[in-house]
Amino acid sequence: MKRALFLSIILLAAGLNAQSPVSSTSSTEMALRGIIMQWQNGYNSGNAALVAALYANDAYYLTQHYITGIVQGRPAIQAYVQRGVDAHYQIDSIKIISMDYSDDFAYVITRYDANNGGQKAFGVNVVVLKKTAAKWLIVAHEAAVPDPATAVQSLSIPAHP
Repeated sequence: MKRALFLSIILLAAGLNAQSPVSSTSSTEMALRGIIMQWQNGYNSGNAALVAALYANDAYYLTQHYITGIVQGRPAIQAYVQRGVDAHYQIDSIKIISMDYSDDFAYVITRYDANNGGQKAFGVNVVVLKKTAAKWLIVAHEAAVPDPATAVQSLSIPAHP
């Protein structure tokens, strides 16, 4: 079930990419960028409730930093974010790598740099949003923190004839 949800999100993202190019001046793009900035500002100001309010009531947050890998529901997401806030973690920057959207679904891929209790860290996110009643809310969020010790260091891409 959980893998099916994640696969559906990836397929949705691929379908969105084929359907609608992102205009640099669209109100939707500005709204999506605003949500990413609200997330960072809420987190850095210690306001886990503000961050949680960006999620749908039944949203999923996938992370390797939680024992089951899945935090589900706005209250649980708020509690999870509160743990990072309480540990004095800070998001130094969030860079949007890619985004795309249709009428009521969107995705944003980001890379972030953070200071986690004095240790520099970075990670990547896939954030899937749904527009409901003229408001964009996060419905699925996957955060990944690459491990430099075990990660593939480079890829050889074969040339096509």
